[in-house]
Amino acid sequence: MTTPKVTVIIPTYNWSSVLRYSIRTVLWQTFRDFELLVVGDACTDDSEEVVRSFNDSRVHWHNLAQNSGNQSAPNNRGIELARGKYIAYLGHDDLWHPRHLEVLVQAMERDADIAYTICEVIGPPPEGRRGLTGFSSSGQYEYNQFVPPSSMMHLRNLSADIGPWLHYNEVKMPPDIEFLTRALEFGKRFEFVKELTVFKFPSNMRKNVYKERPCHEQAEYLARLEKESGFIERELIAAVGSLAQVHPQINMYGHEVTDQTKPGEIVRNWREWRGLEPK
Repeated sequence: MTTPKVTVIIPTYNWSSVLRYSIRTVLWQTFRDFELLVVGDACTDDSEEVVRSFNDSRVHWHNLAQNSGNQSAPNNRGIELARGKYIAYLGHDDLWHPRHLEVLVQAMERDADIAYTICEVIGPPPEGRRGLTGFSSSGQYEYNQFVPPSSMMHLRNLSADIGPWLHYNEVKMPPDIEFLTRALEFGKRFEFVKELTVFKFPSNMRKNVYKERPCHEQAEYLARLEKESGFIERELIAAVGSLAQVHPQINMYGHEVTDQTKPGEIVRNWREWRGLEPK
């Protein structure tokens, strides 16, 4: 059996309807040298049957004996079983663009310990607020920065150096932020790939999803990814538009108009700054 370059880990718990869509976006990757480990957190639904229905030798099912209530235990089990040089994660209710693994492997082979792409965080209907992760004021990964696991890849031996994923009861930060912050404190090298490749539907923004187990949003986005030309560009525009609703005006000039502003004052200040107007 050949050793894959990438091990993809999908931690899951009793939500097989969305699991179908996340697995499909792994199998359509342009980068083909991977294995997929779907690790159940003691699942009791038909998740195993869903995984096996793909009938792909690269796809493997593992189910923890005891529920941990968090992604950390399934992630750690996936790392233990992994054969790939690199580890990538995908939330069971998230989706990947077909180029996701390709661009991350390219980044990792530039001597990175951890690489991550842009992720679009999609709020629930009807508002559908959007956000984009990955960006920071420095352009580098920063302390306590949110980078969803679905958008990152790291060396398999990273956890041997910095320690495993920790349960949420053991840390103050959410486990995914704590894991990357710990890597930063250990001096690991991060690389940010400025390409939108991940579409995240946060369950903590959707009430009772683990009771109702909907999958209509993932189904809609998958269909759009498959069929729409210019899909990425439209999503970026939608995300920027959503952010503009929160910050409706970005003042690039550094001057605000008030009741005390005199006619011509702003332009005269600009001219003075440029050396065109005497002080």
